[in-house]
Amino acid sequence: MPVAVAATLVGYEPPPGSLAPAPAPAPAPAPAPRLLAGRYELLDSLGAGGYGVVHRARQLHTGRMVAVKLLHLDLAGDEQAVARFRREGAVACMLRDAHTVTTYDVDQAADGTLFIAMELLSGRSLYDIIHAEAPVPWRRVLAIVEQIASALAEAHTLGIVHRDLKPENIYVEARPGTPEFVKVLDFGIAKLVGADLGFGQTKLTAMGQTLGTLEFMSPEQLMGQTLDGRSDLYAIGVVMYELLTGELPFPLATGPAQLVAAQLKSSPRPPSHACADAGIPAGVDELVLRCLHKDLARRPRDAATLGESCRTLLATGGEGVRAVGSGVGTAAAASTHAATHAATHAATHAATHAATVPGVQWMRVVLLLAAALAGAVGAYVALRP
Repeated sequence: MPVAVAATLVGYEPPPGSLAPAPAPAPAPAPAPRLLAGRYELLDSLGAGGYGVVHRARQLHTGRMVAVKLLHLDLAGDEQAVARFRREGAVACMLRDAHTVTTYDVDQAADGTLFIAMELLSGRSLYDIIHAEAPVPWRRVLAIVEQIASALAEAHTLGIVHRDLKPENIYVEARPGTPEFVKVLDFGIAKLVGADLGFGQTKLTAMGQTLGTLEFMSPEQLMGQTLDGRSDLYAIGVVMYELLTGELPFPLATGPAQLVAAQLKSSPRPPSHACADAGIPAGVDELVLRCLHKDLARRPRDAATLGESCRTLLATGGEGVRAVGSGVGTAAAASTHAATHAATHAATHAATHAATVPGVQWMRVVLLLAAALAGAVGAYVALRP
């Protein structure tokens, strides 16, 4: 039976495969009032982290079950945390696409508790699907990505860049007539491009920091550059690659420094070469590699173009699509990376999950790597561990 899942678990993730209890568990957060703002009856906790806690709740005047995210009370005096929480609520309320998690309410209770009430989902994350079922058939992957693209197309049109797309933030649930209906979650670190939400323009990312999850960050995000929606398309490319093959695009990069270097300097081999038995068509290879291109201009133009490419590939059996900005040949990528071998996703994911990357530190790493590689024969060979 599917477990009801909150729209976001505020950075909380139990250790994969952990069976033994922690020897010294952290103190539980202060209990929330059973009745919140006179409108919500708080029930069990769904997850907690340093930022807040998510409860299953009942909306009293409708009886509807919802997820309520509360900012930790000890952060109520933290101006940056409060601004980020309010911005998350404001961003969520701007989004109306069917494939974005629905936000019902953003408010502050009489005792000062800030909260966001949102849709409570029943289903599985793509993270769960990858670890249980990958490699996933390409038609199923494209059907999922087309729905993700729909959510992002609206967000990008409104000037919102997600910045933390990853399998954990994408859920699928069964609905009548749609066995896998996609929901994109957690715009908590979304970047607003030219938008003014009316509660101030506090700088929420400290200088020298890049927010995101390392394996899914675009090269420009790693470098702390200005982002637009095409950075999210890079993250989708990584998600597609992992769904199709069961591994990340750079599986031999087992540490943060190697991963950053590969993402900045290397090109992954085509998914059909990483998983030769999956029957992945050339057109699907082409689309994934375009999303993963280092050059923004050679990625799909926008999320709507990506969605259209998915529909075309599904209609043509995976062939005959070459979207605007193409230029990544699967044969060239294969020859560059013919020596790449399969490696487990878990090692890379555990080493680098949920990173807050100091930009200055990573820049030093990259410069040192560049100097070391100056006399190497072939960038691919030099970047291997």
